[in-house]
Amino acid sequence: MSRQFVLLFILFTICADCYGQKKQETDSIIVPTSLKYKNPSLLKRLFLGKNYREVWETPVKVPVFKFSESGFKIIELGGGQQTKSLQLEDKEARSWVLRTVDKEVTEALPKGLRGTLAQKVVQDMVSGAHPHAPMVVAELAKAAKIVAPYPTLYYVADDEGLNPYKHFFAGTLCILEEREPTPDRADTKNTENMFEDILEENDHLVLQREVLKARLLDMLIADWDRHADQWRWGEKDSADVKYYYPIPRDRDQAFFNSRGLLVPIARAVALKHLVGFRHKTNKIKKLNAKAWTFDRTLMNELEREEWQQIFQQFRSDLNDDVIFRSVKRLPPETYAISGKLIEEKLISRRDDMEDDLMDYYEFLSKVVTVNGTDDEEIFTLYAEGNNLAVRVTDVKGRKLYERVFDKADTKQVELNGFKGKDRFVIEENVSSRINLVIDGGEGEDSYDLKGDLKKRIFDLQSENNQFISTRRSKKELK
Repeated sequence: MSRQFVLLFILFTICADCYGQKKQETDSIIVPTSLKYKNPSLLKRLFLGKNYREVWETPVKVPVFKFSESGFKIIELGGGQQTKSLQLEDKEARSWVLRTVDKEVTEALPKGLRGTLAQKVVQDMVSGAHPHAPMVVAELAKAAKIVAPYPTLYYVADDEGLNPYKHFFAGTLCILEEREPTPDRADTKNTENMFEDILEENDHLVLQREVLKARLLDMLIADWDRHADQWRWGEKDSADVKYYYPIPRDRDQAFFNSRGLLVPIARAVALKHLVGFRHKTNKIKKLNAKAWTFDRTLMNELEREEWQQIFQQFRSDLNDDVIFRSVKRLPPETYAISGKLIEEKLISRRDDMEDDLMDYYEFLSKVVTVNGTDDEEIFTLYAEGNNLAVRVTDVKGRKLYERVFDKADTKQVELNGFKGKDRFVIEENVSSRINLVIDGGEGEDSYDLKGDLKKRIFDLQSENNQFISTRRSKKELK
């Protein structure tokens, strides 16, 4: 009996092991991210670059996403012109997004270029982006205390539950992440709606220090594709004011790097932002070209010292150990190919960044626009030592904006009143070489502009505006 028991025990153990191995195999799979970019010709490699082709084609072991077993339900199909995404909802009504890693550029091109050599070139340039970068960036963001999604890489199984969108996702590598990764699980707003709010009511403000911190991460990882749709905005309430903080997302162009001969040509002709993920950060201004307006609008209150302080904390938060830990989030198979070089570049860029960053600050500071809202505001200009200061308050005296401008950095300040009965005041003792442009906008505005500086005023002739004092002012009434 004991011998039979031992034999039965061994057979049971073997079967259990076999079952466990089979289950493990169905829970994960080893696949390449994409084979579109493998085996380039010598000409293609010369003109379009080596890029991350080896990373794209190297098989990686990833968990399998089985939609029918996931507990999610499909809300809608989304995504841009190159990436497809599914908005999902879990059992707790939290919103998630499933996004394809590989891109399909057809819809992003004019119809006349589809199916041509141009499409092949643009499609191949996708290989200049690191397909697994979002996992690394999420850990960096976490260390820098930036609210951002924390994605997981999956292989999407061929599942009927994905219909009618199965053909977009089945058999591909995708990223799954929370759509609203806010600490309080609250809903977020897109950039367009956020801008509407901050321009309509003066009790809606942006946490500009948080914006700069998020933009520092963009610059560190050389992410040039930071258009408005790449952000969502969380909300914090304090003292009857709603504050918006940024939530960066869609890290498809992080670590972008291509050394093909076509890239410098494209950069010289039109795409100045394609500077690449290099060891040095001396081309930050060009890297940020697509975000100049964004940065000028949402970081217009921050002075030089604040930029320096925020960067010092950012650099401290992203120490070497954090960078090593973050890059280890790459699949082991692709870490072996690109991980060490990415670590080297991140450390080098972090240590090289401060002077280049302050050059970018000076670029943004040459002309600064200060926006009011559709509510009533008071714009007051006063002297701060030898510098010019601008303060904006509401009718109750609550401060909405304040910044001291150094004439060495700033050549012109532009004030936009938009709607409402706004007041523009320049105190008597103000003297500055900084030019001032005021656009009163709609509403019956008042101007009490003393002080010694050049001013241009734009407003509507049809309105009953009050010009109390307009010393050294040029009025242009429409």
